[in-house]
Amino acid sequence: MTTEPLPQPPVVWVTVEKVRQLRTLWIYRLSEDKPGSLRDGPLLARGIPTDRLCHSYTELCVWLQRYGCAPPPPDYFVPTHEELDEGVGSIVRRVTRRR
Repeated sequence: MTTEPLPQPPVVWVTVEKVRQLRTLWIYRLSEDKPGSLRDGPLLARGIPTDRLCHSYTELCVWLQRYGCAPPPPDYFVPTHEELDEGVGSIVRRVTRRR
C-alpha cells in the first residue's frame, strides 16, 4: 500500500525583513503559510521549515527553485512607497509554484 503525497500549496510566502536598510542587509524568510495566518507555524512535515532564512537574493533564488518556484526579479521584493510611508520594517510577498 502506498500513500499519496500531501498536495503542496500553490505559493511560497517570502517575508523580507530589514527593508528600511540596504538591500545587502535584507533577510528573506520562507513559509508555506501566509505569515500571521492561523496555520503559520512549524512546517517541518510539509517541506519548508519556518526558520528557513536566506541572507541574500541569490540564496533565496536557490531555495525557491528547490521548492518548485521560479524566482521573481529582485525588484519584486522592493517595498512600495505606501509600505515605506507606513514605516514597515518587513514586507510579505507571495511567489507562485510551477505546476
